[in-house]
Amino acid sequence: MHAYPMLLVDSRFSNSEYQARHRQTIALAKEHDCSAVLTFGENKSGVVSTWLTGWGTTRLALNLLTEKESLLWILFQNHTPAAKRTAQETQVFVYDIDAVEKALTSFKGKSLATIGTATGDVRKIASKLDITLITLDKAHAKMRAIKSVEEVEILRAGAKVTDLGAQELIESCKIGASDWQIFANARSGYTVAGGRDHICYICVADMNAPDRDVPSQFPEGRIVRENSAITFEISASASAEYPGQVLRTVTIGEPTAQYKELHAVADETLARMRKILKPGISALDLIAASSIIEEAGFTTTDDLFHGLGAGYLEPIGTSRSRIPMHAPDLTIEAGMAIVLQPNVTTIDHSAGVQTGEMVIVTSDGFEDIHHITSGLLQR
Repeated sequence: MHAYPMLLVDSRFSNSEYQARHRQTIALAKEHDCSAVLTFGENKSGVVSTWLTGWGTTRLALNLLTEKESLLWILFQNHTPAAKRTAQETQVFVYDIDAVEKALTSFKGKSLATIGTATGDVRKIASKLDITLITLDKAHAKMRAIKSVEEVEILRAGAKVTDLGAQELIESCKIGASDWQIFANARSGYTVAGGRDHICYICVADMNAPDRDVPSQFPEGRIVRENSAITFEISASASAEYPGQVLRTVTIGEPTAQYKELHAVADETLARMRKILKPGISALDLIAASSIIEEAGFTTTDDLFHGLGAGYLEPIGTSRSRIPMHAPDLTIEAGMAIVLQPNVTTIDHSAGVQTGEMVIVTSDGFEDIHHITSGLLQR
């Protein structure tokens, strides 16, 4: 393992950043005739609670946001000390349904905007108080797709720690290593530098008799051997919900003809998407750029590209042969963080490759925020 210094980038957003987010969210709520917003998160899911407060959701997190204040209730008692240190521009309380009901009483007979899945307790209170709950999930996700200056800086820091993890993962691809060992080394690579977990998916397959096309969400005890192909997708962050993302393919020894062809098509697809990516193009243009995949007799399993940072966001597009296909007819805008990831696979999904990474769309093109070796890697 290498020794890495702690990150030099401050992983906390400024108070003014959170104030701006509060104003944007309340303005969106008012467009739907709501004067306040309730957000919900639970078990590390609930990005909007994090976006509004800075608290990386652990257990239940419920945030009530009004023009005057932000109240955050979380489960459990022992989570509140860290939450109080972490959350910004909000008051933190231990979750208490009676306190929540008291706070919601002033909205009796009115409409409240919600983001995230409302809990059963809150739905009961809303019914009791004749409160109408109006979801803002899609509208708010669209707003979060365009990153602020501070968000872009934090994503650059996420890319930095992701690169550290990816490099450790690549160097761990040795004969005899298990996917568990590779996983552990990758996580250590960014953790010692102050990085946070987001995802680390790994696939180990025999290139002579492949039996899987995309990385697994969990290690399965697969062992790297001669002629193995290791594909991976890794994301780490410096601040919760703001990860980088890198996808690569590593072979042990010379890649087989099949893997060479798969990766050559993936490389060409990535090059075509990169060539046209800029503000003003349609997400459909990026899909059209991937037509070489089907022309070569291949397909995909995962998305071709997607937005990331404060959620898994549009634009989300797939190659035209992916089932189900997703083809958003929307315009690419400056400030979007997009992962370009042509994961080319065989039609029977027995073999596949991974390549790509996150970029930031700028006023005249895009910025590469990752700095790790690209292409098909050989060990």
